[in-house]
Amino acid sequence: MAHPALLLVLLLISSPAISSSKRILPKFSAIFYFGDSVLDTGNNIRLPTVALANHVPYGRDFPGKKPTGRFSNGRLVPDLLNQRLQLKELSPPYLDSKLSNNDMMTGVNFASEGSGFDDQTSQLANTLPMFEAVKQVNLFKDYLLRLRNIVGDKDASRIIANSLIFISSGTNDFSHYYRSSKKKKMDIGAYQDTVIQMVQARVKELHELGGRQFSLAGLPPFGCTPIQITLSRDPDRACVDEQNWDAQIYNSKLQELLPALQGSLHGSKIVYLDAYWALMEILEEPAKYGFTETTRGCCGTGLREVALLCNAFTPICKNVSSHVFYDAVHPTERGTNARASWRLGRSPRRPVTPLSPPPTPCPRLEGDLDGRPAAL
Repeated sequence: MAHPALLLVLLLISSPAISSSKRILPKFSAIFYFGDSVLDTGNNIRLPTVALANHVPYGRDFPGKKPTGRFSNGRLVPDLLNQRLQLKELSPPYLDSKLSNNDMMTGVNFASEGSGFDDQTSQLANTLPMFEAVKQVNLFKDYLLRLRNIVGDKDASRIIANSLIFISSGTNDFSHYYRSSKKKKMDIGAYQDTVIQMVQARVKELHELGGRQFSLAGLPPFGCTPIQITLSRDPDRACVDEQNWDAQIYNSKLQELLPALQGSLHGSKIVYLDAYWALMEILEEPAKYGFTETTRGCCGTGLREVALLCNAFTPICKNVSSHVFYDAVHPTERGTNARASWRLGRSPRRPVTPLSPPPTPCPRLEGDLDGRPAAL
């Protein structure tokens, strides 16, 4: 069976909406990652933030069995994808002071746990935003200067043009929106539109810096993460449908944006990664993927332990591989591997329009819930 990361790459170039129909394995010169904890391989441990995973039990199944800042028991999508494409074994964080020339030439990771497209999201967590201050894109500019010093201007431009820019962000933006003053100033639809504008601005800036091939992930069903289920206070531990509905509406708006955005950026290819159904399909049919626990993390009680609350004094479940989630927010390596076959350019199984009544997209475990997300 094909490796999930390979399936992702194959689909990257076969989205019917905005990419070629030929399913040919691409050869990227490098891959650059921008976003939040789904992609962060260790940048946050170089920052003064509490959004950290540089302590056990994180990393217990990682090569070397040590914590590296990855919010997982093992590897993340960037590691799996880099390895499958034979670029390198792992995805090094850009803030690592020990980057080699080969690391620089084959791509680095700018993602930061707790960050978002909205700069205020990152300010709350003191992490690397996508745009302002010590932003991820500013670090990319710094990277370009260093790369030119290594290979020269011509080869540097070639590397960037032939690279893949992988972006996964937004969950933290909506998590903070629900419990911030913004909710009083604009409704969820208006905030979705605001974030979409921010996405467009970020992609345009990366295009101006030489990027040509982009993959943008939609929002996952964050109403199904253990911590959101816990905060909803429903004893039946079902997903929070309202949050998942908001995620689906945002995703539909993002998909509508991409063809026009691609058309406005010369020489670009932009594909949509369906992070929503990649996870939802696992939660709806866990046995099909070899999972038995979908509503609790492996760390501690599995209800709310994440970051500093998941630590050396926290007990770990006996069978990590049976859990989709490692802590109350982030998936296990097995969960990540299963999700790595994100569908691209795929129509939702349930039509989503702003005029439709809210669907019930979550696995129908025991009933409906209400609740608001916490910061991730």
